[in-house]
Amino acid sequence: MNLRTAKKDERGFSLMEALTVIGVMTIVLLMVDQIFAVSYDVYVKQSARTENENGAVFAARNISELSRGASEVLASHVINATTYTTSATTLVLEAPTLDASNNIVADSFDHIAIYRDGTEPTKIFSDIEPAAGSKRLSGKRLVTAHNSILRFRFNDPDVTNATRVQMYLVNTQTKRSTTLTTKAWIAMFLRNH
Repeated sequence: MNLRTAKKDERGFSLMEALTVIGVMTIVLLMVDQIFAVSYDVYVKQSARTENENGAVFAARNISELSRGASEVLASHVINATTYTTSATTLVLEAPTLDASNNIVADSFDHIAIYRDGTEPTKIFSDIEPAAGSKRLSGKRLVTAHNSILRFRFNDPDVTNATRVQMYLVNTQTKRSTTLTTKAWIAMFLRNH
C-alpha cells in the first residue's frame, strides 16, 4: 500500500457529513419526542376519564345504598352537630336502624345526609349519625371528588312526602386543555315510607 492510499483511508468525516448526521438525528429525536408527548397526553386524559367514571359510578352506588331502606326524607335534621336541610343539593334521610344481623331495631332510626361541601365544593360527602346498636358507621365520608353538579329532585313538592328521589351528578376534570365530563343519574325509591 502506498502512502497516498493510506492517507485517503484515514481521513474522518467532512463538515457536511457531520452536519447531515446531526440533522437526521435531530429529526429522529423530534419524532420520538412527539410519540412520547402524545402517549403521555393520552395517558393523562384516560386516567382522568377513568377517575371521573369510577367516581360517578361509585357515588351513584354509594348514595343508592345509603338511601336504600330509608323511611323518609327529612326537611332538616342535626347530624353529628351539623344542621342539614334537604334541598336541590342536599338530601337528608331517616332510615330504620339495622343491627349487626341486618334486623330492624324497633323505634330506632339512623340519620344520613348527602351533600356538596361548602369549603370543598367539588366534593360530595355523606354524614351518618347511627342510633345505638346500629351497624352503620358514624361520621363524614367522601363519596366522590371532581363534582361540578349535584341535583336532587323529589316526586312531591313537600320533600317529607317524597317516595322517590332522583339524583343527577356530573364529574368534571380539565387535563391538558381538555375538559372530561362524566354524568350519572339514579332514581331511589324509599322502601319503608
